[in-house]
Amino acid sequence: MLQDLSILDECQGQIPLLSPTNWKRDGSYTKSWTKKDWEHHQVNSFQRYSRHLIKWIISPTARSVLPAVAMFLGWSVLVVHVMQQYPHLTKKASFLSGLSSFTAPLSLLLALKTNRALNRLLEARSMWGKMISNTKSLAQLVTIYVWNKDSDRAILMGRYLSLYLWFMKGYFRQEDATPIITTLLPPEEAAWLLNLPSDMPLPTATVWRLRQLMAGGLIEKLPRTASHAMEDRLWHLESIFGTLKRIMGSPIPPTYTRHTSRVLCLFLGLLPVALMGNKTEPTTIYIMVSLLAYIFVGIDEIGVEIEHPFPLIPMFYLARAAQTNVQNQYRALQLQQSRRL
Repeated sequence: MLQDLSILDECQGQIPLLSPTNWKRDGSYTKSWTKKDWEHHQVNSFQRYSRHLIKWIISPTARSVLPAVAMFLGWSVLVVHVMQQYPHLTKKASFLSGLSSFTAPLSLLLALKTNRALNRLLEARSMWGKMISNTKSLAQLVTIYVWNKDSDRAILMGRYLSLYLWFMKGYFRQEDATPIITTLLPPEEAAWLLNLPSDMPLPTATVWRLRQLMAGGLIEKLPRTASHAMEDRLWHLESIFGTLKRIMGSPIPPTYTRHTSRVLCLFLGLLPVALMGNKTEPTTIYIMVSLLAYIFVGIDEIGVEIEHPFPLIPMFYLARAAQTNVQNQYRALQLQQSRRL
């Protein structure tokens, strides 16, 4: 098994499933952070602000927001031109003080949406952390209790546990798991997985197979505490998969997103009209509308971005960490046995 896992390590970066997939150019959250990343992040404020300003031009969020900013700026130019051609409209558009009351409910809408989206991201990330700890714990129980009873079954269970988080990555990123299945599993096991019904996900099939391996004449040989602990880990893996599917299948109500977008467009659309009614200089109007559009649309864009957490979670690094954890349990067992000999 350890030799086959080393083959998987060699394949990393060669197939999509075994490759990091950073859809954001900076990859700031789509990788697992190290001490060096934190040191780079927590520099003094002057260095941090300078770096952020210098890299502003290549910011993925800024690039996503700029088309909308350009749209509102173009609208402002049109409004200024029309109201300069028809001065009597300016006298009827003095409602700047009333328009300012929009900012409070608009800010509340954006804050609530962004907070809810961030909660979804944190919950999904937490679930992946729990999967790592549960697979590691289950591998440890297998090497301690199952190995002495049935070493072949223990090895097969270890193979499935090594693959579990890769299967999760493949499910949520729509990446083919066939290469790793044929590499790590025996031919009959690989054929069984590859011929499953399309509506049975590989993570579900893996938990089912692990439970079957435990029940097939083995559970009676294990201490009751061990069998209960192993079943508890499997139940948690099932529960976590269900939670992640819920996050995938139930976004923040689109009605909320649509309403926020419409209120935002209404505010930014009326803003140049109100500023012209207040006899503001055209250049000032263009700057104010552009800045407010960048701020408000940017917050909305961030909320939409993190609402769908699965492209952001560093699945490659987490799956690799889970595989390494399982691998280390069997390496420890192998080392212990070699010392006994």
